[in-house]
Order: sequence, then C-alpha cells, then structure tokens
Amino acid sequence: MPYRPRELVVRAREAAGLLLAALDRDEMVARFLDVYAAEHRRPGRADHPYLYREQLSRIRREAILAMVLRIEAALPARLKVSVAVRTTQRRGAARRGKASSRAAKHKRQPNLELAIPFLDLFREEFFVALGQAMRWTEEDAKEFWRDLELYERLSVHASRGSTAGSRRSPASGPFVDRVGLLLDPSMMEQARRDAGKFELELQRAADRVLRVVFSRRRSN
Repeated sequence: MPYRPRELVVRAREAAGLLLAALDRDEMVARFLDVYAAEHRRPGRADHPYLYREQLSRIRREAILAMVLRIEAALPARLKVSVAVRTTQRRGAARRGKASSRAAKHKRQPNLELAIPFLDLFREEFFVALGQAMRWTEEDAKEFWRDLELYERLSVHASRGSTAGSRRSPASGPFVDRVGLLLDPSMMEQARRDAGKFELELQRAADRVLRVVFSRRRSN
C-alpha cells in the first residue's frame, strides 16, 4: 500500500473540501440553470427567484451525489487496490466524531482484509468531512446515504442497459432523470439531455479533485 493511514486521512478530508469548492466556487449549478434558461427561453432567476433558489439547492444536492458516486467508483484504482467493497454503515458521518462505518467486517473474506481497511479509512474520513462541511444532522446523513445507494443501484441498471443495446443510448441514469424532473418537467426530454451533459461536466470535476488529491506525496 503506497499510503500511510495518516496520509489517507489528509487526502480524504481534502477531497471532500475540494469537491464542494469545485462545485460552488465556479458556480457550476447556477451556470447550468442560467444557460438552460437562456438557451431554451425558460424562466430564470429574475422571473421566479423563489423557484430558482429552490432549484439551485435541490440540483446542487443531486450534483454532490453524482460527484461522490464518481469518486467512490474511482477509489480502488487511485488507492491501488483491486477490491471495491463498500461499507454498509455510514450513519455516523454526520457526527463530528469518527464515523462508525466499520460494521459488517465479519462478513468479509480473509483474502480481502488487506485491501478493505484502506478503502474504509478513506471513505470514512471523506464522509465525516463532507458531513461536517455541509452541517448535516443525523437525519440529513441518513437521507444522503439512502439517495447515494439508490444512485448506485440505478446507475448499474442504466449502464447495463446502455451496453446491451446495439445503438448508442441517450442520456440516462438517476441524475439525468431526477435533475430533468427538477429542471423542466414540461420539457422533460430536453431537460434530460442537458442534465446528461451537465453530469459529464460534474464527473470531470470529480476526476480533477482526485488528481489533485493524489498528485503528490506529502510529509504527513
């Protein structure tokens, strides 16, 4: 394993901070909403400010889910382990103490024990830092985990569907469906297409976060 535990802790917490910074510093969600409204002549922030703020908040949350899912999928390769096993308990991530996400270790096979603790450590510290930055309550954390697990299940189904067909599939998946509905239910197909393009932008931003976090060795 190329990283010491303390190095993983620092990188995990940095990744959470950089994810939110990338999303908010560049106003990615606001730009997405403004461009959509301008291109398709839909109501924008000046027309319905309350609706705009509500869309901004809810789509920002969906964007965080999409970016977290991307980071989670890339972790095994970044940590140079060949096993991607998720922990089943994340509910403590909203607390300021350590997250209690080490449950169910007794179910793991012995030959996976070397890889899993490193993944668990990074994920645990990442979600603790994310929850602290977003000021989650316990209920906020539970709701986020439920949605993240839903994203994972639906993303698997969407990817299987896209590879099964002979023709190129349109934008699909939980982010596309949920953001399309939030964005413009009266023009659902157009909203879904634009949401699919935005999801690719979010994925590229998540990839940049991991490149920065794992780009150099540090003395910690």
